[in-house]
Amino acid sequence: MQLEQVSKSTWAIVDGSTYGNVGCIRIPNHLVVIDTGMTPVLAREFRKLIQKEIGTPVTEVILTHYHSDHVLGAQEFQECPLIASKKMVEHYPTLLKEQWSPKGIEEMRKFYAETEPAFSRQLENLTIITPTQTFKNSIFLGKDKEIEIQHTGGHTVGHSTIYFHPENILFAGDLVFCEQYPYAGDPTNNPPDWIKAFETILEMPVETIVPGHGPLCGKAEIHTQLTYFKQLEEWVKGKLVQGITLDTIQKEEDMGPPPPYNVRAERRLPVTIERWFNFYSAEMKQG
Repeated sequence: MQLEQVSKSTWAIVDGSTYGNVGCIRIPNHLVVIDTGMTPVLAREFRKLIQKEIGTPVTEVILTHYHSDHVLGAQEFQECPLIASKKMVEHYPTLLKEQWSPKGIEEMRKFYAETEPAFSRQLENLTIITPTQTFKNSIFLGKDKEIEIQHTGGHTVGHSTIYFHPENILFAGDLVFCEQYPYAGDPTNNPPDWIKAFETILEMPVETIVPGHGPLCGKAEIHTQLTYFKQLEEWVKGKLVQGITLDTIQKEEDMGPPPPYNVRAERRLPVTIERWFNFYSAEMKQG
């Protein structure tokens, strides 16, 4: 696990050791953590690195979205204000009944026990911590509003980005999967919102992007993903207009426009097509 300094006042771990990338921003009287990684053990190690290399106490934690690889370490920061979008927190009751129920967590542990037994043990004594501070559209931190947290949706219904104005650093969460096929199969995934978020980022004076997965990148990565998303959107809508069913597409193994990356595409591409097909099908039925 390596805490990489991104700019004068920002740091991130993007080597995959925390599963979902994590980071932090230092401003006067604040050290703000962004996401907490997949397990309490990893979050504890992340926090020790912060203390060792930055030496400033953590004051707030922001969660970009509710996927387990970004939030299950939250219990290691539970004395801090835990900030997330209102729409993200509204989804917590569903999560607590399903994948985060005692049964769901045990099934997750059993799943990883077969392939990553050491990791599975890190999920023992896991406690789900619900965010304590919410916002509707956006919120600022810092005396001079240096940190802007913006609800975007797209990847999930409650997804948010964090923009650090003084240094033009964007923590994009899972809007950006750098150099790999993105996961766009969440049941709350909203393709138009994701596309809109990309277009907004391209209009911002962003210099460096900390993605939710993969290495640091710039706007070129957004251009690449946005081009593909628009092609995929057009392809899905075209199939629907032709009356072609999802079942037919799946049987023919028609995967649509060539993806920009094959990394992770074997698993993520089929669920993306299924989600996008269902999303646009419902949208067309609603008129």
